[in-house]
Order: sequence, then structure tokens, then C-alpha cells
Amino acid sequence: MLTPRPARISAETLPEDWHPLVKNIYASRLARHDEIEKRLQNLLPPDDLTDLAPALDRLERALNTHEPILVYGDYDVDGATATALTVRVLRQLGANVDWFIPNRSAHGYGFSLAGLAALPTAPGLILTVDNGTSSHEAVAAARARGIDTLITDHHLPGDTLPDAVATINPNRRDCPFPGKNLAGVGVAFYLLLALRQRLRAQGRWPEQLRLTDHLDLVALGTIADLVPLDYNNRILVNHGLARIRSGQANTGIRALLAVANLDPAHLGAQDIAYSVAPRLNALGRLGDMSDGVALLLAEDWQTAQDYAQQSDEKNRDRKALENEAVQEAARQVSPALPLAAAYDPAWHEGIIGILAARLKNRFARPALVATDSNEDGWIKASLRSVSAVPLHELLNDAARHLPGEALRYGGHAAAAGLSVKREHYPALIEAINRAFLETYGTTVPPEPVYIDGELPAALLNLDWARYLERLEPWGASLPVPVFANPFEVLDCRLLGSAHTRLVLREMHSGNAYNASWFFHTADYRPGTRLRIAYQLQVNRFYGDERLSLLVQHAQPL
Repeated sequence: MLTPRPARISAETLPEDWHPLVKNIYASRLARHDEIEKRLQNLLPPDDLTDLAPALDRLERALNTHEPILVYGDYDVDGATATALTVRVLRQLGANVDWFIPNRSAHGYGFSLAGLAALPTAPGLILTVDNGTSSHEAVAAARARGIDTLITDHHLPGDTLPDAVATINPNRRDCPFPGKNLAGVGVAFYLLLALRQRLRAQGRWPEQLRLTDHLDLVALGTIADLVPLDYNNRILVNHGLARIRSGQANTGIRALLAVANLDPAHLGAQDIAYSVAPRLNALGRLGDMSDGVALLLAEDWQTAQDYAQQSDEKNRDRKALENEAVQEAARQVSPALPLAAAYDPAWHEGIIGILAARLKNRFARPALVATDSNEDGWIKASLRSVSAVPLHELLNDAARHLPGEALRYGGHAAAAGLSVKREHYPALIEAINRAFLETYGTTVPPEPVYIDGELPAALLNLDWARYLERLEPWGASLPVPVFANPFEVLDCRLLGSAHTRLVLREMHSGNAYNASWFFHTADYRPGTRLRIAYQLQVNRFYGDERLSLLVQHAQPL
């Protein structure tokens, strides 16, 4: 359903010399007119972060005494970049620091008892990044062994926090810091920013150590984690992308760009989201994200190339597994039920989240994809939902119909994960479907496709596509502009087994355009007339630039 994106501010408050269309694009995305300035000086100060003083006291004591510090990360891109960022800066400060990334299969998510037991040596201080807010047992067990824990995280907390020396999390209920959308790497950056303030005041911060040199890592993790690009995040990402485009990215990121055949000078947030992040993420999904951190910490080009090549191979493996599994998953979906559910014990747990997203997009309804857990007797599942159906409400309702010890779950409105005892899996699926039907009836609320209006035919060209690129970063909560024009189909054919390639004639100008519709198979006859929602894309290949349209939605005229 094509829906005009509503304005949030008046376009008249934006600069007079801007094109009216650009004004409208920004007016529907910005919260305030002054958010067009993306200067580092406009970053929120760290002072309002709860627990900041005890966190800095403990970290400073570890630095002063050369006490062993262990940075405990997570196996996604946000966790890997947060780990690499923290280790790099602490090493430059002379810290005695090591790092650990849990294995998805062996240790589970976050700072866990299994992860604590797997540590090669006992540090004096564990510093978590992108995890720890729910790690009550592991923090208590570490304390019993004489190990302090300092938590930095951004995930929503429960009713209580672990007994850590400090928990830096902007989403704590008692935290007045306004930047609630920081990714895990952003929270780690803010702790280091506050540490810089303290050590600078003491004359102990090395002049050659510039935190801005590490904003490439912050940008990568922030974009990959799909957190909203609010004003604060947009500043961080903008300067991180600028560093990459100027050729100053860290060695590991440059190696990832090389295997992805991306030109750093024209890199955008979408390139990171769809080409760079999936390669790095594949190491955590199908291998060990420790290799991803090693890539981001690499100093010599050959080492970085080796790890980047490994990530590229894992990503190809991930795609092959995903493409094979998504066909089977789609066959399992019942058209009579609101939940698109699929289960196979052979599916790798590292791809079930991607499969759930594919099913959600394909069937336009909530989706659940499950496989056997490494925990004996349990099934693990990932869920994704359309915007009108919040998952946590469905799961809260469904949980009331199962024994308390049979289901563990967490997440938010759009995405969730769960573990359920095998014998209760059918009852869980039934309970979720029942909860949906009781709330929404038999009809899934249609997913709106927000558009920025019809693009004048005179602007449907390569120059305008390049201009929109210069307005980067686009991302979550600051989406890429989407336009809708009338087109006639000249040619339509499948690209592989999951995508569609089209040639379209814009009906006002008569101009023809190449277009791609990813993860959608269509069979339009030549002459079919459609209103198509699309994004503009500049395709670059060996110095050649061409305009392409990325189709988001189509409806008959």
C-alpha cells in the first residue's frame, strides 16, 4: 500500500536554496530543522550516562595498576566493532587488555556462565560491550571469583540489573541520557569519550590518540545493527563514512571493501548494510566472530586480506544455505494461518533470523523460523514481524498458554528470539496464531510502503541519483528516498531463483530504465502498466556509472 510519508517539521524552516523536493524529503525525516548540521561539536556529551563515575573510577584503577582487563564482546557486527574499538583505544592507553567473543553455538548469547568458564585466563576486570544487561548469573559468578564486571550495553533491561560495578546503558530506566538509540559500539565509544575527558583533565591523555580516528568502526557497527539514525547517530555515522571515503579506514575495513569490490570514495550506508556487514556477520553466523575481531584489529594488509577473504567465503556459504532453506521454509507455510512458521532440524541456527525476515517479506505477515538448539530437548526460533503487529505482545499472550519453564524469549516489536522445549513447540505455534486471531482477526494489517511522492521526469536521471548519494547517511529512521511513478513494463525476467530484472518505460517521459526487484519474483507481461515505488541507485563498474532503479513495490494502474 503506497502511503505518502508525512511531514514531521515544516519544509519552510529548511534552507531557502534547497530544492523543494529535498526540503520535503528532510521535512518528513528530521525531528528539528537544526538537525541538518552534522558537526562533531553537536554530539551529546556523555555526562548524563548513569553509573559513569563508578565506571571511570574502576577503569582508571585498572589502567593505573596495569590490571588485566578482558573486553567481552558479542558475535554480531555491532559486538565485533565495539570489541575492536575498545581494545584498540585501551591498548593505545597502555592497558593490559585482552578480548573474548562467545561462540554462538558453544556459549550462547552475551556474558554467560559458559562464556565465563571458557575464558583462557582470569582477568581482574571484565568490560562487556554490546551485552551484559541481562547477565545476572555470570556477573555474580565472576564476582565470586574476585572478578569485577563493568557493563556497557544498549539492549533493553529487565526489572533488575546485574550486580556489576557499573552498568552503562542509555536504556536504563534511571538513565537521563537522551541518546537512547546508540548501538553497542556507540555506548562503548561514549565510555571512551568520557575516559578521554577525565584523563585529559589530568594531563594523561596521549596527544596522538584521537577517538575520531576510530569512527569508521562506530559507523560500521551502528549501520549494521539497524538502530535508528537519530541526530546523534547520524553525526557519528556521517564522520565515520567520511573517514572511510577519504581512504583513512582501518586496515580490516579496507580489506572488507576490497573483497566486496566497493570503491571507498563512493561508499554509502547502504553499501555497508548490504555488502560489508553481511560478510563480517557471516563469520559470527557460520564460523567464529573472533576472526572478525582479529580482522578489525589487523595492522598488516596480508593478515587483513586473509580474514576478509574468509569472511567472503563464509558469506557465500551463508547465501547458499539461505537460498536452499528459504524454498523449503516457504513450502511449510500454511496459507490458512496468520503466522508464517517453518521448522527444520538441519537448518543452521546462524541463518534462521535471515530466513524469518525473508518469509516476513514474502508473505507480508509475522514469521517464525525454528531449528534444533544445541541445548538438548529445546528448539530455537527467530521471529520477524510487520510493523502493525508487535511481536512482544503476541509472545506475551502466547506465553500464558505454556508452562513457565517451557519458553524463554526476548526481543522487541519487529524482531525476537526464543527457545522452547521440543514437546511444547506445536502448542507455541498454536498459541501465537490464536493470539493473532484474537487481536487482529483473519486479516494481516497491510504493510505501508512510504513514498516521497512522484519524481519529476526531469529528475529521474543519474545526476539526481548522485545528488541523493551526497545527502548520506540514509538508514533506519532516516530511510532512503522512495519515489513512485507510472511505468510500462518492456521486459521482465527472473534473476537467479529469487530476484526479478525489469526494463521499464516511464510513462510521462517515455524514457526506459533498468530496474531490479530483489527477493521478489514477478512475471509481468510486456505492456503491463504499474505504479512502481523505487529507489535510485548509481551502479559503478570499473569507472563506469549507470542509473538503476531498485523496485520496492508495484501496483496496477
